Amino acid sequence: MIKVPPKEFVERRARVRHAAEKAGLAGLVVCSRGGGTTDRYGDVKYLTNFYTRFPFIPDVPGEWTARAHAFVILPVEGEPILVADDKPKRDEEMAIDQVVVTGDVIASVIESLKSAGLTEGKVGVVGSDTLPWSVHAKLAAAYPEIEWVPADELLGRIRMIKSPAEIEKLRHASQVGSRATEAMLKKAEAGCTHGEVVAVGMEVLATHGGILYNNFMSSGRGGNNPTMVATSFPTWGSTEALEDGQWFHCGISGAVDGYYFDHARSKPIGNATAEQIRVFEGPMLAVQAAMAEIRPGVTASQVARAGREKLESLGFEFEGAFKGFGHGVGLGWDSPWLIESDHTVLEKNMVLCVERSVRHMGYVGDFEETVVVTDDGYELLTNAQVKWW
Repeated sequence: MIKVPPKEFVERRARVRHAAEKAGLAGLVVCSRGGGTTDRYGDVKYLTNFYTRFPFIPDVPGEWTARAHAFVILPVEGEPILVADDKPKRDEEMAIDQVVVTGDVIASVIESLKSAGLTEGKVGVVGSDTLPWSVHAKLAAAYPEIEWVPADELLGRIRMIKSPAEIEKLRHASQVGSRATEAMLKKAEAGCTHGEVVAVGMEVLATHGGILYNNFMSSGRGGNNPTMVATSFPTWGSTEALEDGQWFHCGISGAVDGYYFDHARSKPIGNATAEQIRVFEGPMLAVQAAMAEIRPGVTASQVARAGREKLESLGFEFEGAFKGFGHGVGLGWDSPWLIESDHTVLEKNMVLCVERSVRHMGYVGDFEETVVVTDDGYELLTNAQVKWW
């Protein structure tokens, strides 16, 4: 297994503390959510390597509070404290010295703030979208002299640049995701249901220590009387079997050892038609045009613009649920966002997912790759089969 050396967590915390001090903060409270979910655990894991396994349950005052949440109290001066609602299976996974394991998480966070000397002044909050209202209300009541300041971007900027160990973890995750993608596309033949297709991908993930986050999946027919087969929860819940002549696409994301993968591919069921191929290749060519722009010094907006211009030159509209060409990736969806309003300058060792889907005349095409920014361009981390026609 690829491991992040313990000293790297110490260095990460030092960089974050320096950034907090530069921002005029006395320290940070970092909140993350676990409980078996694959969403928004990254900030605490980035700083400590800790993930809480216990699922969310409503508070029962006097017994337990804020289960499925973990906190890092990170003063600018003084030692950091991890407040965890559950012990990990291996104590050495906690890459931090001061650890409070507790059922009453709220009370322990309040006490840890006092121990860290964070009872007044400006304190940054990282993970504000995972911080329960009940926790914030009690923290504010306990320490009315604290001015709580949003600080998600502070840690987000640091997480954008990956260490060598993180790049290897993302490479491994992308390769596991590639194998799951290929297994699903091979299974997607006439007579199979969406669930049967996803099942073979889940088997690949489970046997390689991975977990499925989401799976955008649909199938159907284009032309004058288009049809689409898709469900919302789960996205593979349709009982209708695939049929010859249909198009099929899937975009799967998940995590291996906490690090995300995110891939998408399309294929015909049976022999491909000329219009299916056109719609499959449109997003593929647009993504490749966007990737061709990637190198240090280029902005995220330039990459997104190159993809959009290529897509439109092929006769497709730039539309859809996600109006972008991708995003950073790591222990979650990281910055930058490959959108034309994001002028972040790309740097070496950023890892990006470049993606686009197309809906046209009842057909759907979907394509996504993962790359790491190198000295003078990019290296492809995805190695799933590209064309299935």
